[in-house]
Amino acid sequence: MKKHKIFTAVNYTIPEKHFAWPLYGAGVDELGKDGVPVERPVPAFSSDELLMRIDAVSLCYTDVKEIKQGPNHPRLTGRDLRTTPIVPGHEVSMTVVGVGSNLSDQYKVSDRYTMQPDVWVDGKSIPFCFGMDGGYRQYAKIGKEILEGDAGNYLIPIPDDMSYAAGAITEPWACVEAAYRMNYRTALLEGGTTWIIGSEHTRTGYQISGLLDQSKPKEVILTGLKSYLAESIKTDCEKKSIAVSEKEWDEIISSELTLDDILLLDCPTDVVTAASKKMDKKAVAAIYKSKQSNEMMEIDLGRLHYDDIYYIGSGSLDLLSAYNQTEPRVTLKPNGIAWILGAGGPMGRMHLQRAIEAKSGPRLIIASEVTDDRFISLKEFFQPLAEKHKKELVIVNPKTEAEKYQELMAGIARDGGVDDIEVMVAVASVITDTPRYLAEGGVINLFAGLKRGVCADFDPWLISGPQQVRFIGHSGSALDDQEAVVDRVISGELNPELSVAAVGGFNQIADGIRAMQNWIFPGKIVIYPHVKDFPLIATKDFKEKDAEVYAALGEGETWTKEAEAIFLNKELQ
Repeated sequence: MKKHKIFTAVNYTIPEKHFAWPLYGAGVDELGKDGVPVERPVPAFSSDELLMRIDAVSLCYTDVKEIKQGPNHPRLTGRDLRTTPIVPGHEVSMTVVGVGSNLSDQYKVSDRYTMQPDVWVDGKSIPFCFGMDGGYRQYAKIGKEILEGDAGNYLIPIPDDMSYAAGAITEPWACVEAAYRMNYRTALLEGGTTWIIGSEHTRTGYQISGLLDQSKPKEVILTGLKSYLAESIKTDCEKKSIAVSEKEWDEIISSELTLDDILLLDCPTDVVTAASKKMDKKAVAAIYKSKQSNEMMEIDLGRLHYDDIYYIGSGSLDLLSAYNQTEPRVTLKPNGIAWILGAGGPMGRMHLQRAIEAKSGPRLIIASEVTDDRFISLKEFFQPLAEKHKKELVIVNPKTEAEKYQELMAGIARDGGVDDIEVMVAVASVITDTPRYLAEGGVINLFAGLKRGVCADFDPWLISGPQQVRFIGHSGSALDDQEAVVDRVISGELNPELSVAAVGGFNQIADGIRAMQNWIFPGKIVIYPHVKDFPLIATKDFKEKDAEVYAALGEGETWTKEAEAIFLNKELQ
């Protein structure tokens, strides 16, 4: 293990040059030069900076989108990649190889870290891979923007006994973890702006006092309310010293104003749809209806995913009821039924693993997947894992097992329905088909990333009626989410290496992106930047490629720290 030990201890001279994969335009052919990485000087670092060696980088579909869109990506708008290329990659494991003199009391050479890439400085987002060069390189300079960002230090220490692959995969796992750690409001936004909308169908007897007892918005705007109700709400607001005014519908809709809370009192669904377009990020729309109609409302699925907007509802006249009748559940219901829709991809497999390993998780887990290779891989890997954890798991292919799938879901619907649906499929028509299988109080989590503006029609009675369905979404992770994942790995509660499907050398990054575009591997691809040239290979295929590495794989032919050490000892340059 000589090479591996020297590498781990950083017992070698740092070279003057290294390699990187800058992106010069849109498409994988614009990654690097002529299909290979570009040689650059190793970054010089100052007294307040660190030099980090990137030990492993895990490939992500965010990378695929960035590379595919290039300068057309929303995060790169206005950037001329020809003259100022960007290095993608944000799921990394790193080792300190150089310490600035002012940091010598905090860091030492050979310290190991992973990193939360969603870096914010002075309220501005500068992600590691969009706002600054990312992880598709061998060495990186780390400065104050990362060490002293808005959330603190975005470097997260990891122990020496954690594999490089595991360190890199803590970031995608943090995205999964964050999906179960979200916070949704159960009251009006304190200091926010609330819009209350009525119509000719608005019932008499609405009460706002209880809602205002919970929190105090800065301003309440009234539109289309009958005079007695408007006066009643004005009186309650004035008692609380809350600014209140009446404004016309067209005035609000045509303005740049966005709202934090929108309360719709028996409004037609076209009004609900139009008003929801005025929701600010993290805004709540509360739908109050006493009976079902045949009209559908439109929901922006992309905004659910990216902007954390949230819909609640009630048939009660107490406006507080919509906020506290059915609190949003972000964890999977204990002893319930969970459905991972599109479970065969890298992130779906993580959600499935988490559901299976959860000590107080669902009693029945349904994993659906329509891609044959991924479906087979799910059955081979996760059925034994479910048996080990004594969980009932049903894996089904709705495409090739249509009859079985329909019978399964119809039976579950008859018995009360699914409690939690985790959606990994970014297809609006698939998503609109799911609510009919939901149980009372069921939750649909749109984990798959749809673009803002991708809309679908839903019956508002699902939200405001007795079924009390909740739609939530999720995108990305924060520093505390990734720190929580690292803690779970250290404690032995989580084994990230189970997510590794294939490994490769640095020259194979472009091949890795193409493999992701073509869904070649069911799980994560991990690249080792200091292995210069090693063809992408599925972990199971080491049986033919390298018997010694294969023998060190874990149960189910999974990647391990031992397999990684043998691999690196042989392949490091």
